[in-house]
Amino acid sequence: MDFNAVTRRFKEELARLEEAIRKNYESDIPLIPGISAYLMNGGGKRIRPLLTLLSAKLCGREIDDLVIKHGCVIEYIHSATLLHDDVVDETTIRRGNETVNSKWGSDASILVGDFLISRGILLLAEDCNPKVIRAIAEATKILVEGGILEYTHARKLDVSKKHCLDVIHRKTASIISVSCQMGALLASASDEQEQALVSFGNDFGMAFQLVDDAMDYDGDEDLLGKPPGTDFKEGHVTLPLLHLYQNSDSEMKNKIEYFVQDENVSQNDFEFILEHLRETKSIEYTLDLAREYLDRAKNTLRNESFKSPEYLDYLIAVADHTVDRYTTAKICP
Repeated sequence: MDFNAVTRRFKEELARLEEAIRKNYESDIPLIPGISAYLMNGGGKRIRPLLTLLSAKLCGREIDDLVIKHGCVIEYIHSATLLHDDVVDETTIRRGNETVNSKWGSDASILVGDFLISRGILLLAEDCNPKVIRAIAEATKILVEGGILEYTHARKLDVSKKHCLDVIHRKTASIISVSCQMGALLASASDEQEQALVSFGNDFGMAFQLVDDAMDYDGDEDLLGKPPGTDFKEGHVTLPLLHLYQNSDSEMKNKIEYFVQDENVSQNDFEFILEHLRETKSIEYTLDLAREYLDRAKNTLRNESFKSPEYLDYLIAVADHTVDRYTTAKICP
């Protein structure tokens, strides 16, 4: 089973999700639905709310309006963080389109991101499930902490592998994990089932971002939705670059330090770094670690009993899609 098979099987449910996403960002202030529609129609695959839907099914709950609504909340929080991240990083292209901050300005991007978060809070308040509210609030806090952690260490190479993985855990894995946890909570799953889905989401999220970090150096622009090298040019020290730095001689380390501090690095500079990343197998190193996380994520689910185990393959297919993105880019340049 592949990712396309999952989206075909849940085509109707995903259509209902899209309708809920559109309906709930309506406002009498035209800028809000205008920017929200531009952002939401920008090509996202709805991975996070899809995980909520699939986790609910796995634990025996039908995908009713309540599950759809919580998937909408997850997507709003994720989209808000994209709006804010693009302002911090001064990103101009995302998913192949001009970013909101580039098109409307940073102020509008921040404010609409705030609106999406507040709208998500209101949707949660309609049901007041304390376990759900606590889980999403905690995940959002961790996510924001991750952004601050990344910001405070921007353009610094005196970081460790542990630091890079901590940023990934906070910024990416936290929201993916709570997406899975939502399905378990809404289905009144057992503590063991809930914890299995939390662990799956954490490891899946780690693999997801590690593959993204590798693809930022060695991926296809059409698949990435942005030019390769964006993280490098924005001064982000992700695991591939850190691995290269830690396995370089002093002369090469000096060059990397110079590039990381330079806000105007050229395409030639990026290609120079990419060549050395390949020589030190830093990209393979990152992908191998992603596969370790992915294998652990899948084994966690396979070792737990669920009420509707027939949906296990759908979650596994979504997880496998993380590494398949890189393979597709290499086979179909």
